[in-house]
Amino acid sequence: MKIKTITKSYEEVLKLPKGEHIKPRKQWTLLRVVLRPVCYVLLKLAGFTGYEKIGMEMLGKKEPCLVLMNHSSFIDLEIAALLMADRPYHIVTTLDAFVGLNWILRLVGCIPTKKFINDVTLVRDMRHTVRELKESVIMYPEASYSFDGTATPLPESLGKCLKLLNVPVVMITTEGAFLRQPLYNNLKTRKVAISARMEYLLSAEDIKEKSVEELNAILAESFSFDNFKLQQQKGIKVKEKYRAEGLERTLYKCPHCQKEGQTVGRGTTLMCNACGAVYELTEDGFLKNLNGETLM
Repeated sequence: MKIKTITKSYEEVLKLPKGEHIKPRKQWTLLRVVLRPVCYVLLKLAGFTGYEKIGMEMLGKKEPCLVLMNHSSFIDLEIAALLMADRPYHIVTTLDAFVGLNWILRLVGCIPTKKFINDVTLVRDMRHTVRELKESVIMYPEASYSFDGTATPLPESLGKCLKLLNVPVVMITTEGAFLRQPLYNNLKTRKVAISARMEYLLSAEDIKEKSVEELNAILAESFSFDNFKLQQQKGIKVKEKYRAEGLERTLYKCPHCQKEGQTVGRGTTLMCNACGAVYELTEDGFLKNLNGETLM
């Protein structure tokens, strides 16, 4: 999407009028109904094998909740739309995504938030959504795609947010989404099966009883994952001949000579320009040294 830009000085930008704040509105039911079959077809084409629900019978049919979801690729949005198709929901979305799409994203139920700041307005909008609209909120608390397949540390303020909202918390965890489109190779698609788990994590009573520190510990445990380790344990095969491309963006330190910024991922191998060590990224996610002993 091409966006027209205008160059302005810092002082000129400060003088610009602030945009009018619009409170979240009820999600347009028709869009959610239409999205469900569309997402189902797209997910099946992407190799989605299904999902399981754990403890979800404890959530009332019309009870709003906060849904926290790990973030690995764009397909996460389609998974969320499929799993939440039976209840109205709003997705916390970065403000820049609204450029040129404001009206449609509002109808879908997106709640805008500004990047890299403590957005108090977002918390108010989330509270308005669950308290006044009686609709659920979906949030990706890591705030970005997982770069190396492991969890990004969550903000300590998340526990306080749970206290303010005081609604049940549901966790959606995807499996295979990162391996299918890892960020390190610019989301280049590989043939990997994808599944999801939807789990009732905390009740409103749990949130009242537990301290912010206890809530943060529970969330940190729920967001503890390692996609490469999972691949190795389950023997998931990634057979594409470009599976190591861009791997230097994650493995920038050579495990042989310890030099940084000298590794290059090409095809199925990771090579160090400093010492010449060459590693193969095997189909099941291990690094195999091809020309010497690994130091670590």
